[in-house]
Amino acid sequence: MDFVLNKIDKHLGNHMSFDQYREDLKRKLKELNGLKEDIESTKSIELRPRKKLKAEVRIWLENVERINGQVQDLDGRIDESNALPRRFRAEDVLASIREVEELITQQGKFHGGLVVDNLQRIGQVLTTSSLSGEGVKAYIEKIWQCLMDDEVSKIGVWGMAGVGKTSIMKLTNN
Repeated sequence: MDFVLNKIDKHLGNHMSFDQYREDLKRKLKELNGLKEDIESTKSIELRPRKKLKAEVRIWLENVERINGQVQDLDGRIDESNALPRRFRAEDVLASIREVEELITQQGKFHGGLVVDNLQRIGQVLTTSSLSGEGVKAYIEKIWQCLMDDEVSKIGVWGMAGVGKTSIMKLTNN
């Protein structure tokens, strides 16, 4: 009988702070989702052609989605149960709080950005027709200088149809 009373006392102690645990979980989950939004925004800026999301970032985002689902499921189970069994869920709430805190801590470890080069796309040789002449070499050199300049984020190649815009870019790529 003492064992049962000790268990009830332990859970009655949790009774006083159970709502605080739930509020703490909601607050920390809100913080985690704010970090997720920031990561998603940064990802959309950094993710460009020939780049891919780092595996650690992809896994972190998947874990955030998973914990969001688990907390939503836990909230549903708590709301459906009556008062006494709800209090026995304090351990589940505390475990969720710990996992959310761990994900918040992990977010700061994405050193060097969120993306890496997609090596599968780099170095693909494109088929092209042959172009010759000093003008072609000069334009390829000019395009290459722009590509090597860190200050240049975009280049444009324009001209009338059939003058070789696509061909010169394929030659530059190769």
